[in-house]
Amino acid sequence: MLPLLASDRIDATLISADQLTAHLRGFAERAAGPFFSILVIVAVTVLLLRGLRTIVRQLMKRVLERSNEPPRELALRVSTLSSVVESAGRMIILIVAGMTVLTNLGLDIGPLIASAGVAGIAIGLGAQSLIRDLIGGFFILFEDQFGVGDVISVDGQSGTVELFSLRRTGLRAADGAMITVPNGDLRTVKNLTKDWSRAIIDVDVSYDDDVDRAIAVLEELAAELEQDPDLGGALVGPIEVLGVQALGAYQVTIRIMAKTRPLQQWRVERELRRRIKRLLQERGITIPYPHSVTLLRQATGGSADHPGAAFVAPRGGSGEHHAPGDES
Repeated sequence: MLPLLASDRIDATLISADQLTAHLRGFAERAAGPFFSILVIVAVTVLLLRGLRTIVRQLMKRVLERSNEPPRELALRVSTLSSVVESAGRMIILIVAGMTVLTNLGLDIGPLIASAGVAGIAIGLGAQSLIRDLIGGFFILFEDQFGVGDVISVDGQSGTVELFSLRRTGLRAADGAMITVPNGDLRTVKNLTKDWSRAIIDVDVSYDDDVDRAIAVLEELAAELEQDPDLGGALVGPIEVLGVQALGAYQVTIRIMAKTRPLQQWRVERELRRRIKRLLQERGITIPYPHSVTLLRQATGGSADHPGAAFVAPRGGSGEHHAPGDES
């Protein structure tokens, strides 16, 4: 009886081995059919991935070359934009190739596509702000609205762009603070250093001075600055003395404008103010300032003939003046 049981076990093992071999043979036969199709799909996918990078870079370079940018800035924009487009194209190619391979293996990809669609909707609803930031950053870079090193103003916040990615922009304020703004929130951006800048200075002179003489003095200073070896290189056009800009309560305002290279307008403004102050002082032209009149009345201790006293502060004076005998 025992030998019979051992023989049955051996036969069962052989049958299981034969079934497994049959299953493997059947799978191999089924896979052998689409094997060459899968090889073709893989080969085409590799070729597409290799060609995608070259095609995208050449296309971006041709589009951006029309803007006449310096080679370094052009190379940076081409590299960034091409990497974004290349990543999106690579993902599409790999997804399509994977689904095609699964179809050739006889698998039903219908439920997979449905699941991917539901997952995509859920991810899209949960990442709307992220997608908006990425799209906003792409168009900022593609349209060259601003770049690293530019000085921009956004929603009352101004600073130098130190960080730029497709998702966010980092500004370094004048006090050293780092301001981070998502690209999707950049609606209105003021770029203070795009291609060229402008220095604007308002000079106030007194009503007692001759305005035409003051304008002539400022024009003389403008012609001198244009020939300056240090400051002249920061200018890209003549300095314009526009004339009387406003009539104030105690001053006449004359406006000066100068077109400068990017990031040079503040240096030009500081130097212009320094020289204007010195030249107007040398020519005897008054730069007005507020005047105050202080009236002091003696509360006690006054005589019948002099019940009180009033003192007027000198023009431009800033010290205190007390009535005689008033020690309070």
